[in-house]
Amino acid sequence: MPLTHPKAPSMATLACLQFALSTLRTTHHAVPAITHITRRNASHQAQGRANGAKDGAGKRLGAKKTGGEYVVPGNILFRQRGTHWFPGDNCFMGRDHTIHAGSPGYVRYYQDPARHPKRKFIGIVFEKTQSLPQPTHAARRRQLGMLAYQMPTPPQPETTPDEHSAAPTKSRDGTTVSIRNSKMNPGGLQLTLGPGYQYRQSNYEIGRSGDKKEAAANAKGKTIRAFAKFKPGDRFAAWRKSVVRVARSRERKVMGRGGKGGAKKKG
Repeated sequence: MPLTHPKAPSMATLACLQFALSTLRTTHHAVPAITHITRRNASHQAQGRANGAKDGAGKRLGAKKTGGEYVVPGNILFRQRGTHWFPGDNCFMGRDHTIHAGSPGYVRYYQDPARHPKRKFIGIVFEKTQSLPQPTHAARRRQLGMLAYQMPTPPQPETTPDEHSAAPTKSRDGTTVSIRNSKMNPGGLQLTLGPGYQYRQSNYEIGRSGDKKEAAANAKGKTIRAFAKFKPGDRFAAWRKSVVRVARSRERKVMGRGGKGGAKKKG
């Protein structure tokens, strides 16, 4: 069989092949259409919240005092979340439902159908033999475990009035009383109750006390005045003494100034 050489493709065939290849390239690089978008949530919370304690320590709930145990005011009887137990006699509940003792005594766990058919109460009694709930119309026990007791009045000693002392009588009006004689009050002053509830001498007596003392000293041949020759009624003598005193002080000042000035001039 004779060998035949392949024929070269025609120009039309090459043009068709080139168009087909360009079409395949454009369809291969086209972006596919988005039909559904999915979102993935975080599996670990941020800012350390996920690293906190997941199982904290116990809150130590439950009974803290057993029945019949002695307690004082403020002691914790029962810790709870919610109201499993309610406060009974002489007890109170805190803001976190904790039941505290309100009076010294002994703990009692009981139920009171008269108050509520299903609730359980915790109360305090003042005596070991006492039980709760109390019978209806029973005598109420005294709070704080105290008993009524009348203090005996001690006998007051009878006081006899002394000639040197007298008990002052307090009243709103001007009551005159006398006080005990002493070194500061040798004559037993007469005091009057004033508007401010104070016993004091009148202004007239205070002003004349010096004259009275001077008269008593003159009767003994003595005087209490610093200037014995001075007469209170002689105003001219008092003026002369003041003039002499002023002149003497002025002269002393001049002498002092001159001495200082002379010393400065010499230097």
